[in-house]
Amino acid sequence: MNRQDYRAAFDAVDFSPDFEEQTLQRLAAARQTSEKEQNKMSMNRTKKTALLVAAAVALLAVTVSAAVVWLTPAQVADRVEEPLLAEAFQGDDAIVLDESVTAGDYQITLAGMVSGEDLSVPTDYNGEIINDRTYAVFRVARADGEPLTDYPNLSYSPLVDGYHVRCVNAWTLGTTTQQFIEDGVVYCLFDCRNLEIFADHPVRFAIYEGGVPNTDLFSMAEDGTISLREGVVGALFTLPLDESRADPEAAQTFAESTGIPWEPMTDAELAAQAEAVPDVEKSVDDEGNLTFTIQEADR
Repeated sequence: MNRQDYRAAFDAVDFSPDFEEQTLQRLAAARQTSEKEQNKMSMNRTKKTALLVAAAVALLAVTVSAAVVWLTPAQVADRVEEPLLAEAFQGDDAIVLDESVTAGDYQITLAGMVSGEDLSVPTDYNGEIINDRTYAVFRVARADGEPLTDYPNLSYSPLVDGYHVRCVNAWTLGTTTQQFIEDGVVYCLFDCRNLEIFADHPVRFAIYEGGVPNTDLFSMAEDGTISLREGVVGALFTLPLDESRADPEAAQTFAESTGIPWEPMTDAELAAQAEAVPDVEKSVDDEGNLTFTIQEADR
């Protein structure tokens, strides 16, 4: 069919009077339908993108949460093969603390503690088996979030207000520690004689850089309160012991059994003691004899 024949056939068609109006309405309706479909497709894409973003955020949240999930005290006890102690850390007498302090490059956390008899494998402490003990779990991490690959040079020691730091500490209380590193965090299971006998005094737990507790590391106030000296890197926690379990007689007997002066000394008393130490002068005569002369100190 050529163009003229096609035009003649088209002109022969009998259109209704409102054909043009109906045609325009149908075209408008078709356009609206097309726009709705396009908007629906766009919304579906938006919803899908939003769901993907939400899923990514949820995954990130789970990942971050997993990164900061610490081992519980019971899990730490399991890791060092102490099943009785792991059970005790889940019992009613266990205390969950999760108290953290930033000290120097480290974040130090007292995770939890429990006291009692026969909670772990018996150990010989200088020929004596001490079954009634206090157990505490600590964790040490780098404050900047970087993983630890080695054990930091830190000491762990209980201290009791009202007693000299040289008398009641980890070295006199028959202490043992078990440590391991997991996911860049140091976990420490510490145990010693049951500290509850001192519960009528504030009982501290020190984690610090240094050796045996002494007056260069710790100060003692007139009321016996112990604190870290300025410049000493460490943390000092106060243990939440039940005062009703205190045994003052047993505590005093223990302190005296150490053979170390137990009464605390303030800085003023330490200074007076230092001044009371006599000066010693040394001299050598012509024949090579050495003579020491003690000068009485002013009192």
